[in-house]
Order: sequence, then C-alpha cells, then structure tokens
Amino acid sequence: MKRRKFRLKKKFRNAVIGMVVIFVTVMGVACVNAASNPLGLFNSDTEKEEVEGADKNREIIVRSGEEDVNDAMMAPIIEYFEVSFNALADLKSTDITGLFADSTDENAQINQGALDYLIGLRLSQSNDLHINNYLCGLSITDVSNDDGLIEVTLEEDHTLNFAFTKEVDSSSSGIEHSFFLEETSAGYVIVAHTKEEDIFLLIEEAADYYGYSPSMISELLSEAAPMVMELAGEKETFNEIEADLVASFADNPYIAADAVDYAMTWVDSVDVIRNEDEFGVYDGYGGNCNNYISQCLNAGGIPMDYLGDYDTQWKWYGDTVNEDEDAYGRSPSWAGVEEFYTYASENTGYGLEAVVGDNVYSGTVGDILQYANNGEWVHSVIITQVVKDDQENVLDYLINSNTTDRINYPASAYGYAELRLIKIMGWNEE
Repeated sequence: MKRRKFRLKKKFRNAVIGMVVIFVTVMGVACVNAASNPLGLFNSDTEKEEVEGADKNREIIVRSGEEDVNDAMMAPIIEYFEVSFNALADLKSTDITGLFADSTDENAQINQGALDYLIGLRLSQSNDLHINNYLCGLSITDVSNDDGLIEVTLEEDHTLNFAFTKEVDSSSSGIEHSFFLEETSAGYVIVAHTKEEDIFLLIEEAADYYGYSPSMISELLSEAAPMVMELAGEKETFNEIEADLVASFADNPYIAADAVDYAMTWVDSVDVIRNEDEFGVYDGYGGNCNNYISQCLNAGGIPMDYLGDYDTQWKWYGDTVNEDEDAYGRSPSWAGVEEFYTYASENTGYGLEAVVGDNVYSGTVGDILQYANNGEWVHSVIITQVVKDDQENVLDYLINSNTTDRINYPASAYGYAELRLIKIMGWNEE
C-alpha cells in the first residue's frame, strides 16, 4: 500500500476547490444542528420525532487486523467513528475536536469542519437524511511506529438506512483513513487524522488553499445554498408543472437493466472490486468514477466510438490516450467527467445518443448524474432507482459510484450541491 507522510499536503486532484466566497453569513458551529437549519427547508420537529421513535441499530465493528493493534490503541479510533456516525445519524453537530491531543490544531478543526459541512448540507435537503441504522466496518491495513508516533491505516465500509428510504441498504466501501496516535498517561490520543473521501478532501483542500478559519464552513454552506434551492425548484417544477423536456430518438435502444446489473456486479458493500481483466483502473489518477460509468453504459449496449475528433470519441481499447480514428487506446471521454459530458452533448452520427440540459429530475434508471463543486464537474454516478412518494412524485435518486464506492446511495446525501443529468437514449448507427 502506498504510504503517506504525516502532515497534510495539498493534493492535485480533480476535486480541488476554486471557491470564491461571494458573501459571508456569520454562523458558529451550532448553525448546522436541526434547530437552526440554515436553509429552512427541513421540518425538524417532525423528522426528529420519527427518528427518535425508530428502532435503532448502530454498530462499529473491526473486521480484520485486530492482531496488529491492542484495545487501548483502538479505543480513540472507535470513539471517533462512534461520535461522527451518531452526529450524522441525528444531524446534530457534535464536538470531535476533544478526541484530539490538541483540539485547536488545524487538523482537528478540519475534521470538525468536514463533519459539520456534511450535516449542514444534508439538513438543507428536502429529503429526510437522518440515519435510522448504521453498521460501520473497519479493516486495519497497516500499523507503523515512527519515534512513538503510531500510524494506523484502515479502510472503512458502512451500510446505512436513511429515514426517507428506511427499507434501503445504502452502502459505501473503500474509504481509507490514517490515524496518527501517541500514548499518554491517560491512554492513546489522536494527534491527526486524514481521510480519502470527497467531503474531507474538499474541506482539507480549501484549508490548504485559503487557510482554515472558523467561518469557513458557514461560507461554504452559504455558497451551496443557491444550488440546493435551485435543485429544489427543479424538483417542484418536474413534479407539479410538467417540465419542458427534449424529445430524442436513437436507432438502437439502451438496455438500462443490463447497465445497472453491471453496476451492481462491480461494487461491493465491504471490499473494493474492479474489472481489471477488461479495463484500466484510475482510482489513483483523480478517480475511477467515469471509467466505471463508461463500463456500465458499454454493458448496456452503447458501443465504443472511435470515429470523429478529440471531443466525439468514446473508447477504451487500452490505457494509452489515443485520438486516432481506430480501435486503439482510450479517449479522454472514457474516464474524464467533463470530457464525457462533452461527448454526450456534442456527439453526432455513430455512437451514443444522449440528452443534456433537461430537468435534473426527469432521469430514469440507467441515466447518469454528475456532481460539481463551485462549477467544476468532478464526479459521475449511475442511477439505480428513482425514489418516489405515494403520489408518484420524484423525491430523489439512488445511485452507484466508484472511487468511494457507493451502492443504492441517495443522490441528495452526497456532499456536493451542484448536480446535472445526462439522459441515455441509445445509440445511432450513422
């Protein structure tokens, strides 16, 4: 496993922040609890009553690697996960900086900020994103000791039951953590903690770029507020007013069921799995998300397309980027988020027929969603189910994804506020 040195460093990733704060709303950490929902979309009393009345099953377990650490070393790590998961489950900001050797250290503040940001963003959504039940598994992958500073590397998986989809098991796996511990007279304490997961990286990179400040989370939530409101308006428009949708036809159908079957085959609720026998893997190069999405579409009958120029090819015959009109190498659109959107929106003639720009909530199973941070489109996922209420109004989508692998995960529970839809219509022969 690739080792990382202790100390936070700026990472060059697709998700790097280009944040420009337009206005600052002064909120403390407490702004993200249920009683002070920053966007006013959530019926706190109703949802709180439902969650408190539910039978809760909440558990943190160690799946493997116990022989490498003792109970005393694991104690602060287990506590970190318990406090964090309970805060997310109840959508109530909870202090986790007290688990660190120095609660004022920037790393401790980043950990707090990442938790508070996700709580605030989930509170702003119109769906009830409380978590009734969770099971979090920890698999220890490495332990090292550098002059008394102990690094414990582990992978997290979890399965959740969100309140508004309480019968659905929503899972994630392959989330890498590094805990740095030191022993004191009172036991082991956390010196620092890093996490290879989108929201933590978003906050960490913002802090690296701008310098962490207590107001950062409030600023980020203020930035997200217009996008969340815009999506809520699109949902209302689609459900109540009948959105004006683009009519599009293709010579050959897209078999969405086959695409979703492939999407389910190449994810796992505990282990990270990849189809390495047939395709490349890009987790270490900005993310595997669109590579996975392209594989799903190909399994659904969309043929590779090596005709056309740089922007209108979509192919994977090998890992080398190749723009020639032949069955060799790969096009940037196969694994790139923005590049795939360009192909989907500009391709004519042979290959994929897709619709972009329609109402976000007009999607169906097998369609593609993309997420952005401050206008930079960084992540692609596939729709596995459309969630509707008793009146057949669309509430949300369930999605699958790679890099941080997710299975039947609510689209609204992600940590990105910006969302767009790519509707897959089929493919043309010429």
